[in-house]
Amino acid sequence: MILLLDMDGTLIDDRGYRAAIDATLTHYCRRHCLPVFTPSDEDVTVLHAHGFSNEWDSIAFLAGVIHAETYRAGQNRPDRPDFQMWTRRTAGRPGLPNERAREALLEHGPAELSGLFHELLDHVTDTQRSELTRIFAEFILGSELFASHYRLSAELNTPSFLATLDRPLVNAASLDIICRHASCIYTARPSLAPDGHPPVHPPEAEIGLELLGLENLPLIALGQIQWIADQHGERVYDLTKPAPVQALAAMLASQHVTPLLALQAAYHLWKSGEGHSSFARLHDQDVFVAEDNAGGVRACHEAARLLQRHGIEIRVHGLGIATASAKREALAAVCESVYDNVNDALADCARRAGAPAPGVTGQNS
Repeated sequence: MILLLDMDGTLIDDRGYRAAIDATLTHYCRRHCLPVFTPSDEDVTVLHAHGFSNEWDSIAFLAGVIHAETYRAGQNRPDRPDFQMWTRRTAGRPGLPNERAREALLEHGPAELSGLFHELLDHVTDTQRSELTRIFAEFILGSELFASHYRLSAELNTPSFLATLDRPLVNAASLDIICRHASCIYTARPSLAPDGHPPVHPPEAEIGLELLGLENLPLIALGQIQWIADQHGERVYDLTKPAPVQALAAMLASQHVTPLLALQAAYHLWKSGEGHSSFARLHDQDVFVAEDNAGGVRACHEAARLLQRHGIEIRVHGLGIATASAKREALAAVCESVYDNVNDALADCARRAGAPAPGVTGQNS
């Protein structure tokens, strides 16, 4: 049995990211003399359900909406924006989340702000070019780590929201299940590149591993996918879940293949069908993927189809983790079961593998 485990919303209650969204928008709006409107939890859930899993996309989009509504109100204070309506306007559009958000703003926002919408959303991953992403990164990492990692001047004098606000969602029995099976953390959190290579993203996933006490578990996260994308001139979003490359690399990493070799093998299998012999160890395995986002489960199903074309059969079992109705609905379309929490999901896995975990109870729903 292989366990692929998403981090935020699955293993970790990512309060740090949630709080940083509000703190970033508040800081930005006050700096630019805009009314301060922060999203509700339901607003954020709907953003996630529409594929906005990275905060740099969400924050830039929300700021654009505030600019649009404020401009339209003129001298009057605008009503609170309907963030969910704006999010629904991105549905069905092609492109990455920031691209879909930008096109929705360009179509439905004031034409006079088109340049601003491009400024906000064209370079959301670049701390040098995106004011919002730079503010967000400092709140997330804390001023000291932000300054040392990015070699930029800190301005907020803040501790790390990830280190101080995040909380583990896994109990001791679940940690035991994870450590007793072939497991890998499979997350879109930013992370460092493979060992020995210059950092591409900040070590946010590594902060999460430390919080969980799982520092020795294999990790396939965004910084590693960015690295393999850069090696081959690819866009990182074409390799990250819901694409199959990250899922393939995580499956190999669970089998004690180093992240660097796992990334290379996964990329070559996806790109040209080469190197499929590296995946022979996966044949006839059950892969359980615990996720709060349907895209991560879809990536595993796509990886299974890719492997099948080379005679390697795996069985993917999606374990959705969510309580919000929008997320549960999206997960139900790709998962065998949807659970209220990861402890119930992992207890079910242990039972199905013939190794029950004493003290953990719960029914799938």
